[in-house]
Amino acid sequence: MGSGSYSDSEGTAGAQLALYRAVWWGFCGAFIVICGAAAALLLPSDILLLALALVPVSGATAAAMYGGDTDWLSRWTRWQVAVTVAVIAGASTLILGLTDVLGYSVLWLVLLLGASSPPAVRWYRGGPRIGRAGLPERSTAELCRQWRDSYDALRRATSDAHRLRIVLERQHCLDELGRRDPEGLQAWLASAASAAGDPERFLKSQ
Repeated sequence: MGSGSYSDSEGTAGAQLALYRAVWWGFCGAFIVICGAAAALLLPSDILLLALALVPVSGATAAAMYGGDTDWLSRWTRWQVAVTVAVIAGASTLILGLTDVLGYSVLWLVLLLGASSPPAVRWYRGGPRIGRAGLPERSTAELCRQWRDSYDALRRATSDAHRLRIVLERQHCLDELGRRDPEGLQAWLASAASAAGDPERFLKSQ
């Protein structure tokens, strides 16, 4: 199989995964809205207050403990980690409360959403892969942001394995940008580009 056929098949798979992710987030958003309405109507006020209190407390705790050294956190900012943990803490409290009121069907639905999530689907399709997975479906601006963020992650890396993983990701990121706009990438490289530089203004948006 030629390189062009490989790129086409990779792009098709990326488009399919992007569509699936959009559909999954739609279902997930509807589920959250329904759970929120049900919680407001059915749960005791003490559980609702507990959920609201956990949001700022868990978010602040996660922000204080965030180090960014772990592989799966290397692309996340402190703010993203704090918001994610806060939402999970509040939502988990509401879902457990609804499980007590409505039965375990609510909990099974949450587990089904998690098992069918886009990261889980990517793992089912062959396990986690370094670098290329998901790159064709990202916009040029997102790839440039990943390039910039990966430089900071590389500086924070605490092990050789982590550094190697980030270096490979950066190489795949450059490869994808070069595939999309080789002239623009070459112009950036010729402009005394640095490892921490931003190639976005040289590239055509996609």
